[in-house]
Amino acid sequence: MDSLIGNQKNLKNLSLNILLLVLWFGTLWGAVEALVGGLLHYFLPPTVPGKIMIVIATGLMAWSLRKTGKVWMPLAISLIAAPLKLFSGVVFSLPLNAPAILNPVFGILSQGLGFTLVTLAIYKLPVRRSVKYLSIGAGAGAIYSFVFIGLVAGPGMALYLPMEAIKELETKFPYWAQSVSGLMGFASSSLPYSAIAAGLGGLLVGVLPFNVHPRLNPRLLLSGSVLWLTIFFVSSLTI
Repeated sequence: MDSLIGNQKNLKNLSLNILLLVLWFGTLWGAVEALVGGLLHYFLPPTVPGKIMIVIATGLMAWSLRKTGKVWMPLAISLIAAPLKLFSGVVFSLPLNAPAILNPVFGILSQGLGFTLVTLAIYKLPVRRSVKYLSIGAGAGAIYSFVFIGLVAGPGMALYLPMEAIKELETKFPYWAQSVSGLMGFASSSLPYSAIAAGLGGLLVGVLPFNVHPRLNPRLLLSGSVLWLTIFFVSSLTI
């Protein structure tokens, strides 16, 4: 009886740890997007930071997968990180349905969904860990491009501000999503570097040594999440 109660308690603690790890990784992703992404945009040409952030984002998702062994973990943490990007609307004084606000949200959701879909197909294959995580990352990078295109051309075009308001606000708009040729052009330019960058992020985590099972203290995880949120808000407002 005591053994059964002990097992139930351990299972409950493990479930709590996993939920707190979702929060920890999700808020960490948001903090990294705000701090590192903001600094990269400040110092580098506009086309470079996105490629670097794909490496980092894929690395965080791969890390969450290795830490928990849960194939749904990357998608779960993207559902935490993506809504945080809506805070950019406050920072830039833009409506939440402006493309400049929604598209980064679509980007994070696309990365989480793409990574999880590829993980479901590859994770249990009997191959070396480095090869597995490289393959997951590269595959996720490729799928990410198509998922992102689908979100922009579908929900995005339905949710965006009217074109008159976009022009008045002088904010970005994905004109490529208005035609088949534009969609194909975006896919052909986005897919190669997304696959390469994401593959690199997966490979880096695949070769690093660390514990797999989530054994961190719940209070430590919660405190870490508060710290990441603090970094996120301070970075968003100052960088």
